[in-house]
Amino acid sequence: MPIVPRDTDGPPDGGAPERTALYRFYDSDDELLYVGISKDPTARWEQHRVKPWWRDVTMRVIEWHDDRATAEHAERKAIQTEGPRHNVQHNQRPANPVVVEALSAPKRSYRTLADLYPDGISDAQARRIVALLRLGDVR
Repeated sequence: MPIVPRDTDGPPDGGAPERTALYRFYDSDDELLYVGISKDPTARWEQHRVKPWWRDVTMRVIEWHDDRATAEHAERKAIQTEGPRHNVQHNQRPANPVVVEALSAPKRSYRTLADLYPDGISDAQARRIVALLRLGDVR
């Protein structure tokens, strides 16, 4: 699916090398997927292409800041207040309780979900685990 750009300020001019872009990626339902910053957003987006969530990006919004420090502050605020699905740093979204339980369990190798859940899991729990693994959003 093609990405629809929506720049709020346009690209930086050649005389302002410190300008930094704050960008947001959205899916087709307008859910915020990711917030990031870069002086060269096009190059940074190439790095994001390997992420499992990249295929869901249908729109990007760019806002330019005069310097990196201002962009970093805006990025942190956006992540903390808007809760993008795939940001880890600065994100205060509540973690999935199934994942929290798995990560807080005693450290040992699990071969199957049966090892982690000896009493079994519901179909709904299994679907959530599969969805999280597909998203790569296990934290």
